Amino acid sequence: MKNFVLGLSLAGNILLGYTILKETDVLDDLKEKVDSLSDQANGKFKQVAGTVNNDPVEKLEGDLETAKGDLKEKVSDIKDDFE
Repeated sequence: MKNFVLGLSLAGNILLGYTILKETDVLDDLKEKVDSLSDQANGKFKQVAGTVNNDPVEKLEGDLETAKGDLKEKVSDIKDDFE
């Protein structure tokens, strides 16, 4: 009986996961959000490293990468407004 209940629970979780992941728009939005946050985090890291190492080129690269992440986030927000 215990195995039957566990199997039923597993089947329910699989169906729930499929229902959630079936909507590819949600996954695409999540990918865009993670991509923009990744760029922002890498940019911040380069900014700090450039400041600590007194390397203006690395700090500028960080500024640009952070701006790229911010821009991606704003474009994603605008796309969401039109949907």
